[in-house]
Amino acid sequence: MDGIEVTTSKDETQDVTGKDASANVQVVNFVEGDSVVYPNHGAGCISGVEEKTIFGEIRRYYVVYLPDTELTVSIPADGETGLRACADEEGVEEALTVLGGETTQMPPNWNHRLKHNKEKIRSGELSQVAEVVRNLYVYGAEHGLSTGERNMLMKARQILASEIALSRDLQVVEADKLVEDALKDGAG
Repeated sequence: MDGIEVTTSKDETQDVTGKDASANVQVVNFVEGDSVVYPNHGAGCISGVEEKTIFGEIRRYYVVYLPDTELTVSIPADGETGLRACADEEGVEEALTVLGGETTQMPPNWNHRLKHNKEKIRSGELSQVAEVVRNLYVYGAEHGLSTGERNMLMKARQILASEIALSRDLQVVEADKLVEDALKDGAG
């Protein structure tokens, strides 16, 4: 993707046992105009990078506009931001394939399912979000969903559709139709 700079460096770190450990740290710098995904919120566009002084310290922030929810968020640019580049066509196709695939095992207890699925959504990976959508969609049709799970299904679908829409230059409604069709093809 244009404008995305990825640098990998080896940093010396010290773990809690006091021993030195080496870790590969991947630093991704986004620039204005990049399409990104912010887990738990969906896909958006970097509308700017600004510096703010917080407690006397100057920090960089990505300003991300999320068109689906018409929300603008400021995300600290230093360290682990949680942002990732928007999926390419291959990633979108993989997610749509996941939607039509077989369900995976989920915990039987609703609150354990909720935690399990939250972790998948928090990962920010498009295929993981698609898996949550598929599993909850199928489970809901067979057993019904708790209120928390219904809300999670709606949120996961919104995140999935927003990324598909941004990747394919579609309206979110059109992307959600693709999601619905893929789910129905898998259930049929």
